[in-house]
Amino acid sequence: MLSEDKKIKTRAQLKEYLDVELEPYQLHGRQYIAYIFQISERAILRKHTILLRKTEYYLNSGHKLIGELYHARLAKMQNKYAFRIPLNCCGKGFRIVHVSPVGVNDHSTVGENCRINICAYLLGDDDGMGATIGDNVIIGSGAKIVGGVTLADNITVGAGAVVTKSFDEPGVTLAGVPAKIIGRKHHMF
Repeated sequence: MLSEDKKIKTRAQLKEYLDVELEPYQLHGRQYIAYIFQISERAILRKHTILLRKTEYYLNSGHKLIGELYHARLAKMQNKYAFRIPLNCCGKGFRIVHVSPVGVNDHSTVGENCRINICAYLLGDDDGMGATIGDNVIIGSGAKIVGGVTLADNITVGAGAVVTKSFDEPGVTLAGVPAKIIGRKHHMF
């Protein structure tokens, strides 16, 4: 769960989040038709981002009725596409890379500019503890992050990796079952 100061509570914050998060989904020409009818991956992910952030804004800012209506629309979309992204747990710049099953535990916290790929999950442990993910983290296809682990900034979790312990060193690449460090980045982004 994000700290109170990082939750979207004003229209300015909502605009700031959406400006950053909708950049990869810019629409041009015929893409507007795909967006209206939600027939492309880009259109679906754009719509999900808008619904997620507007739901957070309305519920956090005290507009309960509108917030609940947005929440119902968001839940319908998440059920349809097998997304499981709870409210107020992902920082600015969060991005689902492809339409596919993805999940984040209710008690997890995801930092800014994080990307999650196909069939990747942040799972809780038996006590319900969720992961704490730093900024600029990439979670590869099929990766699982299990329990109350912490990942530092700028980490890449490889495809199919299972992370069961914390990694405090920024800029590393993790892979394997269980995950271990297989490389270090020379340039942080």
